[in-house]
Amino acid sequence: MTTPKIGHFILHSNVLPQVTAGKYQLVSEHTGLPFDAVAETTHVTVSAPRYTMPTDQILSTFPPANAEGAFADRLPQIVLKRRTLPWERNPAGQIQPSATPWLALVVVAEGEAALSTATAVASCVTPGTTLLDPSDQDVQEGLYLAVTESVVKKIFPCQQDLELLTHVRHVDVSDTELAIGDDDGWLAVVLANRLPVFDQANNKAVRYMACLINIEGQLGALPPPEPFNESFEWALAQDWSALAQIDPDVGPDPRVMGNVDLGGIALPVAANVQHAAARAASAPARALQAAAAQGQQAAAKVGSTLDGSKSMAQASVSQQWGGMQAGQAVQMAARDPDAKMLVRDAMGIGFRLPIQAFAMEKVLRFPVLAHWSFTINEGATFESLMEDLDVGLLGTVPEVPPQAPPKPGLGPEVVQTGHIGLDHRTRRGDPVRAWYRGPCVPLPTQRDPGQGMAPLAHSADQLRRVVPDGREDLSLASAFEIGRLLALSQLSVVSASMRFRSEQFGAGRVREILARALPYQLPVLTAGYVDLGRYVAIQAIGEMARHPDEILGPRRPVADPGRAIKMEGDLDAVVAAGLGLDLAVLKKTGEQIGMVAALARSAVPIASKGGVMKIDDKAVTILRGALQTELGHALSVAMPAAAKVVSPPQPRAQRGAGAAPPPQRDALDELIESAETQADGDEQEEREQ
Repeated sequence: MTTPKIGHFILHSNVLPQVTAGKYQLVSEHTGLPFDAVAETTHVTVSAPRYTMPTDQILSTFPPANAEGAFADRLPQIVLKRRTLPWERNPAGQIQPSATPWLALVVVAEGEAALSTATAVASCVTPGTTLLDPSDQDVQEGLYLAVTESVVKKIFPCQQDLELLTHVRHVDVSDTELAIGDDDGWLAVVLANRLPVFDQANNKAVRYMACLINIEGQLGALPPPEPFNESFEWALAQDWSALAQIDPDVGPDPRVMGNVDLGGIALPVAANVQHAAARAASAPARALQAAAAQGQQAAAKVGSTLDGSKSMAQASVSQQWGGMQAGQAVQMAARDPDAKMLVRDAMGIGFRLPIQAFAMEKVLRFPVLAHWSFTINEGATFESLMEDLDVGLLGTVPEVPPQAPPKPGLGPEVVQTGHIGLDHRTRRGDPVRAWYRGPCVPLPTQRDPGQGMAPLAHSADQLRRVVPDGREDLSLASAFEIGRLLALSQLSVVSASMRFRSEQFGAGRVREILARALPYQLPVLTAGYVDLGRYVAIQAIGEMARHPDEILGPRRPVADPGRAIKMEGDLDAVVAAGLGLDLAVLKKTGEQIGMVAALARSAVPIASKGGVMKIDDKAVTILRGALQTELGHALSVAMPAAAKVVSPPQPRAQRGAGAAPPPQRDALDELIESAETQADGDEQEEREQ
């Protein structure tokens, strides 16, 4: 599928999964075989959230949690990471995928509904609701939203609106700020059907709570479609906020009997508690009033009127939100190690009302997967800003009413070039006057940068000018700063700057450190990719080759020279004496037959004790072992042994046919053999004597 261009996104009505969440059984059968094969049975569980939404699946919410401002011009929404999440369950309780989502985002004002505490998930739905596979539970405990049927009919979306309030957005990941945790650019968005507006009639802020609820198995409880109304007047669907002043220790009997004294506080007509004095005044009057109220409520069209008591004389919701009841509670909970759980619980302050204990009509329960609260105040909106905008050229003096007293002082300081004199405070704190001019001027102006100014500015201070009257002209500097702020307001610019900060800026710092530490010059930065680590390694090897003595140290010879031999006399006499030869006899014989033949005829002298040469078998064995040891050590140093390769055993015939020839005899073998023979002869002579 085509990726949307930067600055654009593609909307999809839905992205239905192939299967919904649940337990499945896969049966694999083999056919076409000459024998019968048993079918393979596999059990598969497709999981999806049901009572709580994992935090890694929530990318963003609007309005922000625990925020206070003017959010009445946009519908609240929640963005989910997995594109198929709103359709992974069938709200009608069937196994087939449905285009109707099982999630809905409802917005309730403070006093209209109650948010429960941690409750077993089996009790988080309206009693009597049938769910597909009730054992499918992602958590053991969850939250639910308790609302009366009257509130559901007035503020909940109808079944036909659910498909319109949920869609999928396909965006370019590189065009979002840090991709907000997304990895493929596909997002699921759930919108609310109610605008959180400011209470204009009473001129006070209103605190709302947005709840992502599970409507699985309760589609029939949603209101039917309503005709279009041209006018709208905000009011609470029902005001149960008075229940917050009731003693929580009151037992169930007074509540059921209606004997709880509210001290003059009125509850909606659908309540089971009235004031004690009014109850004792006249029973027939109460019956007539109740009948009239119920008849009026039944006759009125759903959504056209709003019942419930008027707002009570109490502190505004904004003051309550700024006090310890909500705002400070959330701030204190955020400092706790278990902040995730405590902040969610603190945002439910003001919505923990015992409506189910006092309402006479049916109270419905909807599992809450995610919730957050916010406050709507009288802050400026785009419409109010446009209505209060004073249109006029820079330096225009507003018209003074005819009967208004004259204002002291002079008017604005303007000149023909379009500049206006403004108060300016320098960085040192000195109050001065400076000139400013906007982009629209009454006369053609010269746009050259001027002498002494850089063709491309990098900061606003580079564009500050001093005009002939000694003041500074801050027009270009202000335009530069405004343009910089407008550029930084683009998400793509912020994302590119953060990527540069994390990648190129870090690489630049490493390059600067290496440039100071290395003795050679680094390559010039180009558009191509340069592996700086490989480049430094190659250069380091080259430096080692060029200066081995300085980097690796001086070379050592293969073998160290031996000790110096001191010789006294002629070399021939020294060698002959060392070998035990008679040099005079050797020279005389060599003159007759040659020196080589004379050496060959000379017998090898063998050390003896007392003129008697005696070598036994034990000495020969010791000499042979020592010689083999030294020889093996020398060979291991000169020729290291190769890795042994284990070959499979061969038959005897093959081993015999391919046997290696015996090693050749050398002079050492002959010397050892002659020594053994001479030793045997000496022993024989001793025995004979």
